Amino acid sequence: MYEKFLQFHYNKFNLSYTFYTAIVSIALFYCVAMQVINHNLTFAIIFCIALSVFFLWRFLHPVKEVSEYYHSDNIQSQKEFVFLFSDKKFKMRDGINFQVMKYSNLYRIFETKDFFYLYIDKRHSYLVSKSGFTKGSSSDFSDFIKKKYWWKYKKIT
Repeated sequence: MYEKFLQFHYNKFNLSYTFYTAIVSIALFYCVAMQVINHNLTFAIIFCIALSVFFLWRFLHPVKEVSEYYHSDNIQSQKEFVFLFSDKKFKMRDGINFQVMKYSNLYRIFETKDFFYLYIDKRHSYLVSKSGFTKGSSSDFSDFIKKKYWWKYKKIT
């Protein structure tokens, strides 16, 4: 389930990530070129080092972060949460913990064929399986969330 979410997240947010990386890379290349043209090799070397560090950070850090999270107890124990949806908020519980959150505090809401992804921020999301609804249906929830929070909702087919 988590791998499916990672693929969705990558497809959804990869373009902005790539665009940001390209802009910063071009700016750093420009700085290196200007320093070489002006025969200031010390600053050119500094900008080359900055460019190298930036590339290492942009490409290795996300892999490390996902790998660590994937192997953490959160994912490996595969906790199941029960979601209770009401008009203005939803509750989550896992048998021990209990949390309440307003829909208005969600960053984005995506609906796919099998899941609702309730994003808390750009990087974290609650995964709600459409097959797990016991009261009401996933289409009822879809209609509700689409009408009430249309500016945060998007259906991905």
